[in-house]
Amino acid sequence: MTQIKPNANHAGLPFRLPPRPAVTRIRQVDPLALRAPKPARLQEMAGFDEGYADIVDFIVRITEEIWVDRAVGRIYETYDHACTIYSPYGVVRSVQEVVASTVATLNGFPDGELHHLNVAWDGDDAQGFYTSHLGYSRSTNLGASNWGPATGRRIGVHFVADCVTRGNFVHTEWLVRDNGAAVRQLGLDPHVVARRIADAQPGAQRVHSSPTALLGQAPRPALQAGDDGVESWVRVMFDQLWNQRRLDRLGHYFSTDSVCHAGGGRVAEGLRNQQALMLLVLGAMPDALMQVDKVSWSEETDGVIVAVRWRLEGSSQPGALFGDCPAHKPVLLNGMSHLRLAGAQVVEHWMVFDEIGALAGIYRA
Repeated sequence: MTQIKPNANHAGLPFRLPPRPAVTRIRQVDPLALRAPKPARLQEMAGFDEGYADIVDFIVRITEEIWVDRAVGRIYETYDHACTIYSPYGVVRSVQEVVASTVATLNGFPDGELHHLNVAWDGDDAQGFYTSHLGYSRSTNLGASNWGPATGRRIGVHFVADCVTRGNFVHTEWLVRDNGAAVRQLGLDPHVVARRIADAQPGAQRVHSSPTALLGQAPRPALQAGDDGVESWVRVMFDQLWNQRRLDRLGHYFSTDSVCHAGGGRVAEGLRNQQALMLLVLGAMPDALMQVDKVSWSEETDGVIVAVRWRLEGSSQPGALFGDCPAHKPVLLNGMSHLRLAGAQVVEHWMVFDEIGALAGIYRA
């Protein structure tokens, strides 16, 4: 198996990358080549079907088969029978529920097209692979969906699916889709939709005791890096920007001409606009605390991309991201970030979150 060297061809990165197998790259690659069966393995994949080169190849191709070719039954062959899927709307606990949800989505949006933007990963075939799949889908609302009757409108949304896969079967998944963008493009009111979801899907009863920005009466101290690895770099950056509220340090991590593609279909170009975007989010939950749950990465055609699964928890405040919502309600905003670096700084950021799911939680509280 081919091994890459730490920081190979990426001089100037602000962190150290460990050696690992060089796997399939998907950015700036012919989409037809991505779908073709691979003649040889690029990494050890004990228990996986033949024809997959590596875990990135596996994730891309089964997604194509299920969502583009409409081979919905492939879910039975690639998802564990007792798989667990976490989303802002609740928890799915069986492969049959995954199949039913997929059929319902395809019925509402039957002409979808799919664009793969990145698959970050870590792990191995013994402990299980972790992947973070960033994509963009376009489709037309030609049938009834979770949002209501068909509108005939075409939408485009980002999504991220983080999966743990072992022996050809996904057994755990965290899914975030930019439903804020979807709802607005369908011409619907986000608050009407969120209230309908809250009424129709009571969901599990959460015991809410989120951490606060304080330790007693004192502010939490800034997080210190434990080493020079990518995870320490991520955790310190997220703590500095979100928990310490040091938005002035954005330029330490992001280039001046960087761009952020954010939830709700929002785009922020340059540091000043990205600071405004962060204030829009923090203004909706001023006491929020950011927690990083998982970090993975990829070495892609146009640079290293770091993927982060995160949670922002706090209390709702009207007038910012959530608009005219109830005040002082517990709110959980689940998100996924993919950060593409050029040298020492981030040049492109996909910050995917589902404000409709968070709003439904506020109305349900």
